[in-house]
Amino acid sequence: MKRNSFYLLSLGCSKNTVDSESMAQVLMQGGLRGSGDPHQAEFLIVNTCGFIDAAKRESLDALQELIDLKRPHQYVIAAGCLSQRYGSTLVQELPAWMASWHAPLDG
Repeated sequence: MKRNSFYLLSLGCSKNTVDSESMAQVLMQGGLRGSGDPHQAEFLIVNTCGFIDAAKRESLDALQELIDLKRPHQYVIAAGCLSQRYGSTLVQELPAWMASWHAPLDG
């Protein structure tokens, strides 16, 4: 695992793709490096979607998959509308979930 690195999985609509690109820019400007391999990244980020049931399930499955493969000193972070709309429920459904990113990216 490489310290100060992140893996970012974008799910859902095209707005999430744009938001994920903005998140990646913010993280890289902060000194983190992107990684295409979740096994190699310190921060495992899922930009979630929570508008329809299928998207919610896909987001929960992706978070659970990262939680299952996470090792010590890796952190799972949920971003996007699922974490914003259902943050307290996520904690109950995925107790190993680490954090959420709710900050607006467009100022």
